[in-house]
Amino acid sequence: MTDAPLHVFTDFDGTITMRDTLVFLTERLGGGPRVVEVNTRLMREGRISLRQCVAGNMRSIRAPFEEAVRLLRAEVPIDPAFPVFARWCATRGIPLTVLSGGFAEIVDVYLPRAEYPAVEVRANTLRPDGRKGWQCVFRDGSAFGYDKREALDEARRRGYHTVFIGDGFSDRAPAEVADEVLAKPGLAAYCRDRGVRCHEVAGFDDVLRHLAARLPAS
Repeated sequence: MTDAPLHVFTDFDGTITMRDTLVFLTERLGGGPRVVEVNTRLMREGRISLRQCVAGNMRSIRAPFEEAVRLLRAEVPIDPAFPVFARWCATRGIPLTVLSGGFAEIVDVYLPRAEYPAVEVRANTLRPDGRKGWQCVFRDGSAFGYDKREALDEARRRGYHTVFIGDGFSDRAPAEVADEVLAKPGLAAYCRDRGVRCHEVAGFDDVLRHLAARLPAS
């Protein structure tokens, strides 16, 4: 692979989780599938940004956050191979960072610090509001709400070989700057169209096999 130490970065929604939690919550507790459909279409047409799409979806939700947590735990699982992969990274001393265009409060539902002490999380934050709808506090002023490229650029400056694992729209920019891309099908299609080298994976079992096979046995 490389003599440089690895730093692994992964998307959260649709990559660690089996479904996009924000889409799920908007459909179930917010404006419903029609709001998701309209906002997604406007974003893909370039008429609104991803930041505006996410904020619009979240504003349509007025349910208590506890209700959202209950639904997520009941109906949106994580990839069962992710805990195994996280332990593998921790054992080998490989930094593992979750980069989410979603929200730390939702990531914490699935990856509590007590169970994943070595996993760093960088995400936006959420202020559930039963009157105005859920409010988003974004990490930066980018059109993404959080430009994930910054984290990879920082790691590369520090001498790391960056591996990025992703799936969706917000993962396109970091995929273009990562040293290595492990892409689920949606992102893999984008990479192929843009000439970005990637290895397509179905989940974290594939990710673990791919990385373990290319590293010296411990």
